Amino acid sequence: MNSSLETFVPLQFKRKKGKLLVDGRESAHDVRIIEAVARAMHWHALLDSGTFKSVVEIARAEGLMPTTVGRLLRLARLAPDIVEQFMMGCQPRRLTLLWLMRNDMV
Repeated sequence: MNSSLETFVPLQFKRKKGKLLVDGRESAHDVRIIEAVARAMHWHALLDSGTFKSVVEIARAEGLMPTTVGRLLRLARLAPDIVEQFMMGCQPRRLTLLWLMRNDMV
């Protein structure tokens, strides 16, 4: 049986000064940050469960450098309200995944 699931989300797209706005708001989700946080939380769960013993093992499995995995894993410890802001697309414009990976969030 080949059935597909379809979801309808009522959104209105508008243009303002060349920018595409959703529902008239300028907030935009940074999909790269959201995916990185989700990946970090998944890896953290794998480490907690014992599926992987170290960051190096995860890096080998994912085909990434251990430093990259380590930097991304820090995103798993972000406060829930910060992650919620990412999900709503309300993060500052200059906050990028590259900035999050390069800077400590202590």
